Amino acid sequence: MIRFLVLCFAVVYASGCGTMSASQPLSSGEHRAGVTFGGPFTTSLGPPIPIPSLVVEGRSGLDPISAFPVDINYGLNATALAFGQLGLHGGASIHLLQPDGWRPGVALTERLYVYNNYLDVTKPMETRMFWGLNQFDVTASWALSDHRIYVGGSDLVDLADPELLVSPFMGVDLRPQGRRVGFQLETRVLGINFSPEIWDISWLTLGGPPGHGLVSITASASWSLGKGSAQ
Repeated sequence: MIRFLVLCFAVVYASGCGTMSASQPLSSGEHRAGVTFGGPFTTSLGPPIPIPSLVVEGRSGLDPISAFPVDINYGLNATALAFGQLGLHGGASIHLLQPDGWRPGVALTERLYVYNNYLDVTKPMETRMFWGLNQFDVTASWALSDHRIYVGGSDLVDLADPELLVSPFMGVDLRPQGRRVGFQLETRVLGINFSPEIWDISWLTLGGPPGHGLVSITASASWSLGKGSAQ
């Protein structure tokens, strides 16, 4: 039951809603604002139906550390807010390598999610609580002009009851040349190492039933708010 609750929290309140990729670094002083929409698919009514989740977020470039580009990320889960949940995230990425031909770029991202349901007046006070999730991503990316193709893996940990939840992902980060707007399309398998014996809700999984992990698809749009300095 604990593992089941951990996965539900991870899917509904964090990885299921997705965030902008760290596949492309930002230069110092550069900012991007965006929205990410999508998540896992329920099959409780028959055909797969996406669970809509909307995250409003931003990224900002900082001064490099030993010549390695660094940027921070932050955001608000707007869908959770509509249901009385206040969900915030914040973190940072360091870009250890830049793509060069077939050699991929490599980025490490550490992100913390903090949630509470104190705004949900439909629940008794004794059921309202804070909870937190820590996410660590490793992203490898390849450059195609101004665009990136990326793959990676994510580890999500419930801070109150740490357990390993591995989520592989892949996607594309499109930056049309000469335009401030960018787009991202990503798919993840949330908790691919997890296969519950009982589901309260039926989900689209790999294999199954019960299958492994939850299949999630998200789409993002972002806008550049500052050029920053040259990388």
